[in-house]
Amino acid sequence: TVAVHFDIGGTTEASLKFPFTTSWSPAEVVCVWKQHQSTKALLDLRERGSDSYPALPYHRHEQVCMEVRWLYRQHEMPGSARQAFSYDKSGGLEEVVETDDLLECPAAALLAPVKLYPSSVSCSIPTVDGMGMPIMSYQCHRLWSIHRKALLPSGSARGRVDRGRMYSNYFGKDALLKAALDKTVRGDSVEDVARPLSSANSEAELRNNLREAASRLSLSDASADAQVRGMELTGRKKELNQIKDFLRSAIQGSRDEFDGAESSVKSSIFIAGPPGTGKTACVKAVIAQLRHEQASGDIPPFDFVSLNGMEMQYPFDAYVRLWEAVSEHKEKRAPGAAAAMLERHFVGSGGKSGKGIKEVEEGSQRPVTVVLLDEIDYLVTNKQSVLYNFFEWPRRSAANGCGARLVVVGISNTINLPERLKPAVQSRLGRERCVFKAYNVEETCNILKARLIGSDGAKDVTSVFDQDALTFAARKTAVLSGDIRKAFQICKAAAETMLSKMEDETGSCAPSSTGRPNSKVVRIPDIQRAARDMFNSIINLAVSSATSFEALLIVSLASLQKHTGREKGGFDVQEILTKMKGIAEGLGDRQYLPAPNFSELLGLLNRLGEARVITLQTPKGLHASYHASLGGGGGAWPLVSLRMEDYEAEAALRGTPHSALAEKHLAEGRLFGS
Repeated sequence: TVAVHFDIGGTTEASLKFPFTTSWSPAEVVCVWKQHQSTKALLDLRERGSDSYPALPYHRHEQVCMEVRWLYRQHEMPGSARQAFSYDKSGGLEEVVETDDLLECPAAALLAPVKLYPSSVSCSIPTVDGMGMPIMSYQCHRLWSIHRKALLPSGSARGRVDRGRMYSNYFGKDALLKAALDKTVRGDSVEDVARPLSSANSEAELRNNLREAASRLSLSDASADAQVRGMELTGRKKELNQIKDFLRSAIQGSRDEFDGAESSVKSSIFIAGPPGTGKTACVKAVIAQLRHEQASGDIPPFDFVSLNGMEMQYPFDAYVRLWEAVSEHKEKRAPGAAAAMLERHFVGSGGKSGKGIKEVEEGSQRPVTVVLLDEIDYLVTNKQSVLYNFFEWPRRSAANGCGARLVVVGISNTINLPERLKPAVQSRLGRERCVFKAYNVEETCNILKARLIGSDGAKDVTSVFDQDALTFAARKTAVLSGDIRKAFQICKAAAETMLSKMEDETGSCAPSSTGRPNSKVVRIPDIQRAARDMFNSIINLAVSSATSFEALLIVSLASLQKHTGREKGGFDVQEILTKMKGIAEGLGDRQYLPAPNFSELLGLLNRLGEARVITLQTPKGLHASYHASLGGGGGAWPLVSLRMEDYEAEAALRGTPHSALAEKHLAEGRLFGS
């Protein structure tokens, strides 16, 4: 555990910097690695062996990096959670909390060592080591989950290292790295030196199974199984087959059966459905399967490019990203120049090719590029020219017979997005549509079981969950939203809580009070507790006590989030003002009228941002966000997003003076039934 320097921008109080002169925070080092100058240098190190590593010459380009897990101090916690901190000024230790917030940073950011104690003890702070470095000491016995937004018991100090690896972006997802760690570290651990009782072995195995279950139920691990390993997605056979048939036909240049014209070559598909229904995962799983077919020569070679509108500051940046991906020398051009290059690359407008464009020799096979356009709602502009071009180029590249061929897969959370677009753009989207429905109870339960069973010879860890508990979690999720990610989060939280309880138990070798190892499995009460923690978190309690204008802002953000389908990103101040005015005037309740003006809204944003109910994210650079540009606002105002789902906001406001407001705009029936 160490103190790590980080740059938060702005000014920091001197008392928060002490005993240093720069901003810092305590953190736990999870893993350390070295970025080698080249692949050759890495292979050379592997041949020489780890014993010769210190003798190898150091290159300034070979940076040593580390992954750290932050420990939050009191001033770093959300507003209402700060009161729960303990600090004995009579000589005790200030409390810090473990988190599941991890970050990569250079090893040069290390400042000094930190000592953690399970409870407050009398100690002089800070102490100094033999090299004159200060040693900060804290008490730590709780964990703040940034995903669950709640304070939880952290478990024993012995399990802190394992918890860090469980949340790690490397140990938690890389099976080879995990196996190597077990071989090199766990084989020499104290736990493996002596295990006198079989019950201790059973409990250790149960802890490992709980840890493995929590890892498999992480969203990133599940996504990697589908997208990297090509693992089939449970409950999505029909959609997978439709997408696979389309992409295979499009890559091969097949024509529609009812029309033999060249212009009818399949070139684009529109995929829509509620968040968390596996749209992106299905497409990437199909791409992984088609890669195997390409390797065996069953389909022509193709390149795959994934673009996400949410990750771009401006819609026109999509041109820049795509040209950088398809150009021979990975060129970065201005949006206008990149669009012209893409036009020539895919449409083949005649004349000499620009720099970076690969010539297609006569008689040679035309290269195929498959582009995944995720979150295409973010690419909508006033003239809708970006979407028009992206769906027009595939049609023209198929008709012209020259240049590279382009296949576009568009994904949106808005089911009726095509109907909201201009007729010219609607016609370019094509006839191919694939609609994802929300998961029902049976599908959700089968997905959870499939994740716990694993694949490719992985260990089956379904034994840590009671069958009724999985069914209850599936029903809870289906009733709320049908978003499979919520079921993953609830079950993962329940497994982590059970693991923490087991690590806290001391003084008994028996795995449970009943002496039966199987009695310590995740059951319905554990799932209920995890769900309650998610929906009755500190943020939910803060929302339930919101003032009239604060409730109006929260409902407006939740309504925007619900009807636009944006999972991340945010909304511009102008959008929020317009929405708040429309909701307030439509409801006609005097407590919300007149609607807040611009300066009042900024005050609301500051208060709710301080309480961590909303997130304020200023666009990078000095330019206004594209939302502000479209809305006429010209300043670089922050993008605002709500730190909870729309149904969570509705549940938090239920039983308050604002329940009618929330019920009218947030309690509508879902687009798809369960």
